Amino acid sequence: MQPEDFLQAQQARLTDLLRPYQREVNRRQGIADFVNRCLRSASRDDFFQLYELLHSRTAGEIEAEPSWEDAKEVFDQLRADATQKVERYQLRFLEDFSRLVQEAGLPLENDFPRLRLLKGIDLEVVFAEKHTLLNGKPLKTVDPSRLMCAVVALQRHLYDRPFDPQGFIDGLYTVYQKVNQATGGSDGAVAPMQTLYVEYTLSLQSRSFFQDMAKGKFRGYDADQFAVDFWRYFSSDVSATSDGHVLRLSPGRNNALWLIDTSGERRRISGLSFQRG
Repeated sequence: MQPEDFLQAQQARLTDLLRPYQREVNRRQGIADFVNRCLRSASRDDFFQLYELLHSRTAGEIEAEPSWEDAKEVFDQLRADATQKVERYQLRFLEDFSRLVQEAGLPLENDFPRLRLLKGIDLEVVFAEKHTLLNGKPLKTVDPSRLMCAVVALQRHLYDRPFDPQGFIDGLYTVYQKVNQATGGSDGAVAPMQTLYVEYTLSLQSRSFFQDMAKGKFRGYDADQFAVDFWRYFSSDVSATSDGHVLRLSPGRNNALWLIDTSGERRRISGLSFQRG
């Protein structure tokens, strides 16, 4: 056996012998890291973080460790304290947020931690991670006042735009016909929703935009605005295009968009069609 082969063989054997000890060291280090995170959270009275840690699988595994029997009593007491503080904060949050919503004159559907205000404005409060999802977009706060500011800004963005329901449905029908012709679809066929959204957004642009497609000339029209415009149309007195075609939505998952249907519910819509009324 060559000297280098001998050394490699001995290194491989030592590595095999070391591996279980290294795993045990890593496991013990993981426990120490977890307990230190609990200590830091307790020292800051960060009860949201402590609540999340003590309700995790790792906490249960440490409590089951033979050499950590005493940890269970400490964890139980900290867990009870953190749970009480989280529940108290959640109750205060709902009271404060409900008051702010009422002062703003907005409706509120409470299915905590999910909250719905106007159609197309949905909140999900994730207390353990100290953030809130507003229409699926994260906001790094659970403060009622800051959340209300974000809600009011979104309300203005979605609802303070001029809206002509007849113009909306007629424009959408024109785009539908264009897409159908391009794809060879028959009259009344279902057209793909994402393609319609792109083409409808392009139909809103000015002539100068197509001569110079600079970013500053683009008229933004996000998916939330599109969804709310469907609801504004459905809740209006207009029920068909100017020549009598009626809109039909096709639910689905492939290449779909979240829209608001005739009953005001968010649904994944994969396509739409127009039928003679």
